Amino acid sequence: MIKSVLFDLDNTLLDRDTSIKQFITFQYERFYPHFKHISQADYVTRFIDLDCHGHVWKDIVYQNLVGEFKIKDITWQALL
Repeated sequence: MIKSVLFDLDNTLLDRDTSIKQFITFQYERFYPHFKHISQADYVTRFIDLDCHGHVWKDIVYQNLVGEFKIKDITWQALL
């Protein structure tokens, strides 16, 4: 039985901005061979912009990243 539900509307419990930046930085480093032509700062910044504080589905974010940066060696599905 559920006794309580917590909503973190003001990022008190989880600092989403910091978490997403750490995640996408790690992803860039992990898949660097596919991103050599993109700077880490550009990749991270563009992901954060497209993500729109979590309001955009990640499949859409990755499809846009792959298209905009002309990533050819890895699919948006693999990044997702």
